[in-house]
Amino acid sequence: MCRMIAAVGRFEVKPALRALNAMALNRNQAYGHELRGKGDALQHDCGWGVAYRKDGELVRVRSAVPCFEDDAFDSLAGIETDLMILHARRTVARNTIRLENSHPFLARHGGDLWAFCHNGEVRDLSQVPYDPSFVPEGDIDSEPLFFHILTQLDQERPAESLSDILSGITDFTALNCFLARPDSILAGARMNPATPRPRYYTLWQGRGQGLTLISSEIVDGFDVEWEAVPDGGALLLAL
Repeated sequence: MCRMIAAVGRFEVKPALRALNAMALNRNQAYGHELRGKGDALQHDCGWGVAYRKDGELVRVRSAVPCFEDDAFDSLAGIETDLMILHARRTVARNTIRLENSHPFLARHGGDLWAFCHNGEVRDLSQVPYDPSFVPEGDIDSEPLFFHILTQLDQERPAESLSDILSGITDFTALNCFLARPDSILAGARMNPATPRPRYYTLWQGRGQGLTLISSEIVDGFDVEWEAVPDGGALLLAL
């Protein structure tokens, strides 16, 4: 599966990159989950990507190389932004490790450019139909999930709507996701109730002065207080 971080507000990018790198290497000492004991055998090494706000628009950078082996990942430390999502991918389907399958994915909808990343697997894609005007770049389940959410999302009640959309999907491992546009990030938390790895699939919210984070794990480097995002819930992080 994958590791993710979303940040909105006043923050430095370098600690976020360092936190994602630690999670990708399965060496994050700030948080334990059921797969921590696997050590380096559980590296999230199947590509990485970020989307961040610059001059009022979203900019995406992504790669099929592990973030902890990619100089391009480290070079992002100088970015200044107030909105960012980061993703490190892990999959057992090694034949899908290609740039077009690296998160985040982009789509234009309702006049905005949206970015999306996901942790988990939708096992049956017939559960996530979407408007045929959306055209996938890659061939994994996360992109159809993204398009399905955009097709159904009620922007008058975005958090509640995202929670409702995710609750309609029944065959999956997890549906944890970030949906970003230039002024906000939607975060949805949902894991399969029968999962043997509830801590691995828990999303965490960190809140501090002028900053909100959502992360796959509690991480160091930020002056925030952490609490679990309720399973089945969704949050709107707005500038």
